[in-house]
Amino acid sequence: MFNQTIYPPSQPKPSNRLFLAVIVLIALVAGFSVAYLAFNFELTGVRLQEQKLENEVSSLESTQAALVKLASLQVQPIQQVTYTTPSNYTQLYQETVRSVVVVMDEQISTVESIFGSSVQTVPVLGSGFVVEYNNSYYVVTNDHVIANSTNISVTFYDGNSYPAQVVGADRFSDIAVLKVAAPLSEFYPLVLANSSQLQVGQTVVAIGNPYGLASTLTVGVVSATNRVIDDPTANPYPIAGVIQTSAPINPGNSGGPLLDLAGQVVGVTTAIIANSQGLGFAIPSNILARELPMLITTGEYNLHPYFGFSVVSMNLYLAQAMNVSLTHGVLVEQVTPNGPAAKAGIRGGTIQEEVYGQQVLLGGDIIVAVNGTPVNDEDSLLSYLELNVMAGQSVVFTVYRSGEYLNISVTAGYRPS
Repeated sequence: MFNQTIYPPSQPKPSNRLFLAVIVLIALVAGFSVAYLAFNFELTGVRLQEQKLENEVSSLESTQAALVKLASLQVQPIQQVTYTTPSNYTQLYQETVRSVVVVMDEQISTVESIFGSSVQTVPVLGSGFVVEYNNSYYVVTNDHVIANSTNISVTFYDGNSYPAQVVGADRFSDIAVLKVAAPLSEFYPLVLANSSQLQVGQTVVAIGNPYGLASTLTVGVVSATNRVIDDPTANPYPIAGVIQTSAPINPGNSGGPLLDLAGQVVGVTTAIIANSQGLGFAIPSNILARELPMLITTGEYNLHPYFGFSVVSMNLYLAQAMNVSLTHGVLVEQVTPNGPAAKAGIRGGTIQEEVYGQQVLLGGDIIVAVNGTPVNDEDSLLSYLELNVMAGQSVVFTVYRSGEYLNISVTAGYRPS
């Protein structure tokens, strides 16, 4: 009889036990590998997410830096550079005179005589200066220099002359922009300063072509800011926010640059008062900087604010005539029907009287502030509106009416042409 070991049904044979152990081991290794791979994949995902966040932060920082840089390029501040000796003025002149040009043209004019009226062409001479916009070069001058012109030429400092054409003009600011058919070697652009930083008494320099005497330098100071002048070019509207300077300006200077002592443009010389001594005016560089993009791209600037009222500066005599204690601010005399001011509820005068030799409509609102900024007189009101408000924007006028102060919001309209 053979010897035979009998195994219970639930107990495997030795060879099967070994096989089962190997299978279990492989399963454990495979499970660990899968878990490891899953963990490693998750860890890699976390690292990628961290890297993505780091890249986004870096991108935001770069964007923020770019925006800060861009903001700093919009209006460059006036550099605090002091020139006190003639040699320094010489240096300033040498560094900027190449940027100043002579603008010549022929304007159509109607001449009256005993034989009737006739149309003639009249030669006109002015000044201008080179600016850069969007990697292109232009010449800035006054609108009244090139208005109704038939043949414009620009002469550079080296004596070379080239034809030019108007790309944009705004008679309400007396600014025009020319494109000149000249080689790039002729263009030396000037930098626009922030004219809002100008201080009365600050030294300024004008370079231009008075009476055809090209490249003339004159020196003076800022006599006042925020002046309002009645220029026929902008008729029937005044030009507000203007710089007054004692730097000698004569016919032919029109359109040239008014410079600070860093050689940056603070204004565009525009007008003089006939037979005066040292009363010259310039359009602030901030107005030029605001209008330049539209003048170049659209040919016009139509965002001057319009409110539809006429005002007169308050004084002691007006206050006495109206029996009020306010001697500052502006009295609203007339309000244009259906204009922005009328629609908002601002009231004009109703009683006409002669006050201090002047016919005035009394009884209207007295504007004492705009957007919280005090209004002292007509110049301060019109200059604030011109320099800080564009058509379509709303402002809040604080008015004195019947013994109380009211805040009235008015949306500026577009100035009728």
